[in-house]
Order: sequence, then structure tokens, then C-alpha cells
Amino acid sequence: MLSDELYNRFATLLRQRAGLSYPEQRRADLTHGLQRLALHLGVESFAQLLAMVESRPSAWDELIAELTIGETYFFRNAAQFAALRDIILPDLMQRRATMRYLRLWSAGCATGEEPYSLAITLHEVLPANPPWQVSILATDINRRFLNRAREARYGNWSFRETPDDLRDRYFVAEPEKGLWRLRDDIRRTVTFAQLNLAEPTYPAPHLGIVAFDLIFCRNVMIYFDEETTRQVVQRLYDALVPGGWLVVGHAEPNVVLYRQFETHNAPGTILYRKPLQAPLFTNASTPVQSGPVVPAPPPALPASPVSLSLPPPPRASSAPISSGVLSSASPPAPVRAEDLLHVARTAADRGDWQQAQTQIEALIKAHPLFAPAYHLQGQIAEHLGHLEAALAAYRRSVYLDPRLIVGYIGMAHVYTQLQQPDAARRTLRSAQTLLGALADSQVVDDATGSTAAELRNYVRLLMEKVDLR
Repeated sequence: MLSDELYNRFATLLRQRAGLSYPEQRRADLTHGLQRLALHLGVESFAQLLAMVESRPSAWDELIAELTIGETYFFRNAAQFAALRDIILPDLMQRRATMRYLRLWSAGCATGEEPYSLAITLHEVLPANPPWQVSILATDINRRFLNRAREARYGNWSFRETPDDLRDRYFVAEPEKGLWRLRDDIRRTVTFAQLNLAEPTYPAPHLGIVAFDLIFCRNVMIYFDEETTRQVVQRLYDALVPGGWLVVGHAEPNVVLYRQFETHNAPGTILYRKPLQAPLFTNASTPVQSGPVVPAPPPALPASPVSLSLPPPPRASSAPISSGVLSSASPPAPVRAEDLLHVARTAADRGDWQQAQTQIEALIKAHPLFAPAYHLQGQIAEHLGHLEAALAAYRRSVYLDPRLIVGYIGMAHVYTQLQQPDAARRTLRSAQTLLGALADSQVVDDATGSTAAELRNYVRLLMEKVDLR
């Protein structure tokens, strides 16, 4: 028997830690879940179970696994995947034609069918020549689900809405086990990590949870109370770039909760898009430096017709362009972001700071989502002694590209000058984490030709300098 006191304590714990709502009408559901968990853990009373889940992270994980439902399948809700193919991707492809990369997030990914369905759809739709690059992050609060997702092996029931020919193209049969194994090249395109959506730990550049073009968050917020849902929707909004899309479950649309978004009606579903004119950076999108740390972005994958790896920072062109210095008032069209960056960097290298500023402003106006532009803007501002402006520019660079190591180093430079050693250490640790995944000889900074080994040593020296202050 679950007493009133224990029911209230369990319900409060679940609401505070995970945002899960168990009002009185769902008391029986909670009781049954706790009974199953107590039996599984060999606990004789609900009081003992409460003490265990409060003090042992492994028991808490077991509780979450018991209470969250991972029932899903590939291409669940065909109308939403049709909208992805026919509405969302054409819109994103048109607006990202110059950069040719997309960032996606499957928030509440369960056992992986949803993010893998996204990866397959992108592989089917995106042009192969020249290739697009796509980053797909998949998160869930349930560690058990994430472990199953990483295995990428599924039974026939997971394919109940998947055409046989599509399944046969992307999965390898394992008849002795009665399973289908996802192709390795598709499996490696998705990065899985644990994240509690109810905690205010995102958007977060240092975790890679920023600047998404598309977020799928379906059938997750039905477990939250109204206040938690409102907060989660706001954080999802802040994690999108202007023009980014949000797809939620059919039971979750609410005009009040999604009033910041544009509403787009599609056959059989409703889509939400962050307005194109929305600010790229807001106070709400400032990262929270606490909470669980998700894994660093995976290393780049081998080249393929459609590369779905996390995109590396765009490479700057080293070849001079024939037009010399470009006018910010009327740059020739089309002009690649890399070429405009080269012009601005050349001006900075020769000490023409006014011209460099003019060119970088023109670049940002033409390509507002090009992370290296903000890094150079930060370098120029730092050189001129405008430290707050430099810090803001460096922050924008890593917001747009969480793997831009030199952006973190630039932030550390400024934090050190501003006498903020804790912030400097934090950003240097982010740089160290990213550098740790790279080969010594890999060139990290195209502008200087610095390798990972060289930057690791430089970051170590910077960390020692900060510690001595």
C-alpha cells in the first residue's frame, strides 16, 4: 500500500528531478510502477525504495526506466515524415544552400527509431553532389533506452510502418536472432547522450545543444505538468535558429504554449517554425553550466555521397580572389562565405582594422550563421581592446559551431583579461575535450595551420597561466 505521505514524496521527487507529473488521477499508475521496481530490486517496502532512489543514481535510473514508455517504431506518424520530406527539408535546403549543413535534435529519442528514421530520410532526400553535412543529436533521460539505441538492432515490430524495400536498403537481416541491424554508416551518424529535458541545462554551446534547424520532440511533454512544459517549450525555442522547425506529438499542440512560433498546417499534422526575424541570440539561450555533461561530438566520418557526420568548422579559402577588397555595400553575388572571410582576414593581417571590420560586417550580413565570421570579429574586437564585444562575438561563434575550438580559446583569452578565471578554465576545458578526440597532426585552425598537438600544448599553457593568477 502506497501511503499518502510516500505518494506525495515520490510524486514530488519525480516532478522536481525529471518533470514527470503524477497527479492523483495517475496515482495507480505510479503505484504499479513502484511495485514492479521494488520487485526488480528486491526491496520489501516503498519506504526502502524511496531511500534507495534518493541516494543511488543507479536506482534512480531504474525508476525512470520503469516509468517511461519507450514504445515507438520507425517512421512513426507517417504524416509528420511526409511533412519533413515535402515542407521542412525543402525550406531548409533553400535557406542553407550556401552552407550545405543542417543540425537536428531528437529530444526524447527512446530506443532510437526516431533519430535513425531522420537519418534515413535525410540520406534519401538530400542531394549527393555536392554532399550535405548533417549533425543529429539524440537524447533521452532513460539510460537503458540509450544503450539499446546505440546497438541499432530491431525486431520486426519496429518496422510496422516501414516499406520492405526501405528496410532492406538500410538494414541487414540477422535471421538467427530474428533482428535487423542498421547499416553502420547510418548508425554512426547519430550521437546519443543522456539529457533530462526538465532541467535548465540547455541551450548549451559547450554540450553541443544549440543552433538546431529541426527538433523532433514527440510524446515527451505529455508526461510533464503545465509549468514544466512551458519551460521546456521555451528552451526548445531558444535552441532553434531563426527559421528552425519544431515537431511535437499530436497530443501536445497548444496555441498558448507555442504562441512564439509560426504555425504551419500540413496534411495530417501541425508544424511550428521559429520566425525568421527572431533574434539569433537571446538571454534565455545563455548556457547553464551545470547538470549532466553529454559526450563530446563524434569524430568526423569517412567521406560518403551524403555525409551525415557532425560538420567540421567550414574551411577558409587560402586562394586570393580576383576582386581584391569587396565593398560591404554591394558584394558580388554569389560570393562564398569562405571567400569573404579571406578578404576580411587579409585586411586584418595587414593591420587595416577599419577595412577588416567593414568586411566582416558584410560577411555576417550575407551569411549570419557562418561561425568563423564571428570568431574573426572577436579577434578584431579583442585587438582593438573592445573586450565585451570580443566576448560576445566568440560566444556567437561557438553557439553556431560547438566544435570551433579556436572560439573557446578566444573566449578564454577575454575571460582572463576580464579577471574571470573560473570562466576561463571552463572554456579551456571545453577546448581540451574537443582536442582530445583529434589526431596530433590534424589541422585545427586553418588561418594559422595549427595542429591539434600544437593547440593542446597552447591550451595547457593558458590553463597554467590562469591558475597562477
